[in-house]
Formats: sequence, C-alpha cells, structure tokens
Amino acid sequence: MNVLLLAAGIASMTAALDRGDPGEAARQGALAGPAVVEQALHSRARTTQLAAILAAPATEDRAELLPALSDLAAGPDRRTAIPAARAARAIAIELSHRDLPDDLAAEDVAVWRARFESIARDTDHIVEVRVLALQTAEALGGYDHAAFAADPDPLVRAEAR
Repeated sequence: MNVLLLAAGIASMTAALDRGDPGEAARQGALAGPAVVEQALHSRARTTQLAAILAAPATEDRAELLPALSDLAAGPDRRTAIPAARAARAIAIELSHRDLPDDLAAEDVAVWRARFESIARDTDHIVEVRVLALQTAEALGGYDHAAFAADPDPLVRAEAR
C-alpha cells in the first residue's frame, strides 16, 4: 500500500476524533480500509488507536482485525483495552451470525478464540476486559464454561453460567 495513502487515512481518522467526532473517525477508517485501520491499531498514539478501534467494526474484512484488537485488549491501558475488547466482541458476534467467509480459515478463528479466552483467564486484566473477552470467545466458538465458573472474580463466574 502506498505510504502516503496509509498516512492520509490514519491522519483523517485521528483528526476526526481529535475534533470530537467519533462517527466521522469510524467512517474515515471504514473508507480507508482494513490495512489502514490495522496500522492505526498498532500505532503508539492513543488517539490514533481509539480512532481505529471505532472504525474496526465498520471496516470491510473486519474479522481480520481481531488479532490487533486482542493485542490492545490485552494491553495495560484501560482507555484502549476496554473499547478494543468491545469492538472485538461486536465483530465476533456479527461473524457468528453468518457463514464463515471463504477467505477466513476455521483455524484462524480458532486461534482468535483461544487468544480471547486467554485474555479472559488472566486475572491481571481488568474485569470488564475479561468479561468482554469471554463473550468474544463464546461468539468465536465457545470456551470451557466449567473453568470460568470457578474463577475468583464474581463477574467472570456470572458470565460463565
């Protein structure tokens, strides 16, 4: 992809969010495409990450953004972790309501599911992220309900029922 187009797409998403227009940030990301949104998810700038998180559920081929969203959801910054986990859950739920696209392998979805289950198991993560990760894992194929029913956090245990 042309570096200038990539930079322009990221800049337009980020600028929209800087102006206080999350809807426009999502629209700009969706217009820029999944490669731009993925690059923005990997940015070091929080505002750029947040703009990409907003755009992710509206982007074409959004399921392929789940690995990048899982990285943010597993991160230490709650201001990006929680929205990233919410975006991932939205994408996973949508994916679960239709047949798997031809360009996605069931093995990839299984890896993504395992990644979100791993986030949900890690008691060092914020409980809201853990619950959202558990819901994402469920939408991507399920998880070991018995293991989470014994979790030390009551909110995780309640979700596992």
